Amino acid sequence: MVAGAADMATVVSRGALVQRLTPDELRGRVGAVELLVGMTGPDLGNVRAGVVAGLTSGAVALFSGGALCVAVVLGLRWRTPELRAKVPESTHR
Repeated sequence: MVAGAADMATVVSRGALVQRLTPDELRGRVGAVELLVGMTGPDLGNVRAGVVAGLTSGAVALFSGGALCVAVVLGLRWRTPELRAKVPESTHR
């Protein structure tokens, strides 16, 4: 139940960012990519976990998945400071 709620929160926040920060002329394309990532990401994560668990153990798969997730989030935080910048009132819709 907690994982489902957390997943829903990420879906809503990701959708809000796409709606708010994407120019009108690109919104359809960006929305399609966001949908594709949202639908295929979990499956790719499951494949990664299965391969790692098959080669090592379930514990290693679990730990490496969490570490990879944290590394990606920190990398994105470093590479996209504009996502944390305050959006000017004139761009609110």
